Amino acid sequence: MIKSFRNMLVNICTFLFLGFNLRVDKKVKTKAEVLLTDTLDKLKDSEEIIKDLLVNLHVGVAVFSPKGEMLISNRKFFELISDKKLLNKETLLIEQSLIEYPPELSLEELIENYINEDGHRLTMQEFPLNIVIFNGKPSREQIIGIKNPDNGNVRWIMGDYEPEVDESGKLSKIIVTLVDVTDRKNSEKALRESENRLGAFLKVMPDMFFLLDRNGTIIDNYLENTAVPPHRQGDFLGRNIKEFVKEEINSAFQAIEKLFQTGEIQTLEFSSYRSDKKEFLEARLALCGDDKVLAVVRDISERKISEDNLYNMSIHDAQTGLYNRNYFELTLDEYSNKDTTGVGIVISDIDDLKLVNDTLGHPVGDDYLKIVANILCECFSQDDIVARIGGDEFAVLIQHTTTEELSVIALKVAELLGNINSEERIIPVCISLGYVVGNGQQKDISELLKMADNLMYREKLHDRQRKKSNIIDILTKMLGVRDFILEGHGDRMQQLCGNLAEAIGMSRNEIEDMRLFAQFHDIGKVGIPDKILFKLGRLTEEEKNEMQLHAEIGYRISLSSTKLSHISDWILSHHEWWDGRGYPFQLMGEDIPLQSRILSIVDAFDAMTNNRPYRNSLSKEEALAEMIKFKGIQFDPKLVDKFVALVSL
Repeated sequence: MIKSFRNMLVNICTFLFLGFNLRVDKKVKTKAEVLLTDTLDKLKDSEEIIKDLLVNLHVGVAVFSPKGEMLISNRKFFELISDKKLLNKETLLIEQSLIEYPPELSLEELIENYINEDGHRLTMQEFPLNIVIFNGKPSREQIIGIKNPDNGNVRWIMGDYEPEVDESGKLSKIIVTLVDVTDRKNSEKALRESENRLGAFLKVMPDMFFLLDRNGTIIDNYLENTAVPPHRQGDFLGRNIKEFVKEEINSAFQAIEKLFQTGEIQTLEFSSYRSDKKEFLEARLALCGDDKVLAVVRDISERKISEDNLYNMSIHDAQTGLYNRNYFELTLDEYSNKDTTGVGIVISDIDDLKLVNDTLGHPVGDDYLKIVANILCECFSQDDIVARIGGDEFAVLIQHTTTEELSVIALKVAELLGNINSEERIIPVCISLGYVVGNGQQKDISELLKMADNLMYREKLHDRQRKKSNIIDILTKMLGVRDFILEGHGDRMQQLCGNLAEAIGMSRNEIEDMRLFAQFHDIGKVGIPDKILFKLGRLTEEEKNEMQLHAEIGYRISLSSTKLSHISDWILSHHEWWDGRGYPFQLMGEDIPLQSRILSIVDAFDAMTNNRPYRNSLSKEEALAEMIKFKGIQFDPKLVDKFVALVSL
């Protein structure tokens, strides 16, 4: 069809070219033969018909001479080959139906904005017309781009170049037919880009692609970016999914049938074995045509492991590794409205954990939690639910037990704690424990839990007074370990504070409290790191800020003891300054407790008259001079006068 159309155009152009030459000859010869005149008259009507045909064609047609000169063309030809420059040169040409006298235009000028299919500028040696002129052979379906220099848009044309020879065999003309293939080229470009994008997607996707028939037989596959080695990728073809999907094969075929019934994408998770290693996979099934299934399979083993890890994290306590409160409560829910006969619940609580955190630091407190967790795990079986349900609280759920069995376990817990505390701990690891076993009289598990909790608190209250009486001994031991009182600092402080308190008229009880305050005013320093506390040289600003926290730490520690709680405010304020520049609350003047003002003076004097790691001591006279210097600034002026008089005696 295309060949016949091409031949027809060639014949038409030949006919027009002959008519054109005849008219030229007629102008040259004043007298033409009568026969030729008659022939021209007869051709006139046919020429008009052919012109109309050429004008209405969507094909550009032109005739070129052997020298590359355009002899004749239709309007469409000029529309196709023209750029802005050519249109400006001969604007009236486009309005003509058949252009018999085209403008003189060199081939170099014509192809100035021509490009080849690779996007490079077209050279004269590559121009098809020039090639045909050179070798005299036809050239067909040659594609050239004409680039708009203003906006870079390209019009693509496809041309056939047919040489014609005269009777002597010499090239007489070249007939060129052009068609606009811009839309086709743009479509091809869009298709290539789409294919490239799809190819890029496939390359970066770790998925396996399988084409299945309705019976699950693998027809084709794409496994380029997967763990399957290239030499094994063809092994799947012709095999049925039954060979790979073992445990979930029924679910797989059900998903395929549902896909054909509904047309909706189906998702299936299944397991398989590779090199004796179990892996987890996810398949997404989609229709591909009327009777095929596209299966996109992804390895989700890592995801499953992550999900398992996340689930374990959601039900376990991070610090102890025990079950957490959420899991414990979910387990209790399983016993709702069920008979609790034989079900045991144990509730335990670490005593004085807050004191441990405040004095020895949270890392030590975390160790106490782990110690108790390990003891509970050692005393209960793996089938029992051992959980940390609060900051210092633990719970155990036992499915089948007796009160006697739990009594034996409680004794074993106490024995293990005794072994732990034999290691000379500053603060012993102590727990209060309550337990109960359902006997069928409780209405539900929550009542059983409440009973165990009450028994635990009863034990805690029973031992409270005994444990509180040990706090002073524990704190004194802590001060000794941290080396605050070994050099007589505590004794000197108690003596001087007692003397100054007596000098200003305090009662006997107030003086005793003052001595107690002097002994424990720096108890908060047990919570300060040794690298700061015993640093040689001056502290950095950051270290100073951390050191100043000892007043607040001491306050919290003293509150934990009934024998020290009444001096906790004094401990908190013993570094406040008279002018309000102290810490932690910048109290001023008499807003600072009197006892704190007394200790501030005595503490400063003792510090100046005794050696420190970063300086030598001052004489008594030098220290008193400093005290007087800071009257009304750091110290209560009246108390300084009293103290100077007292020490000068």
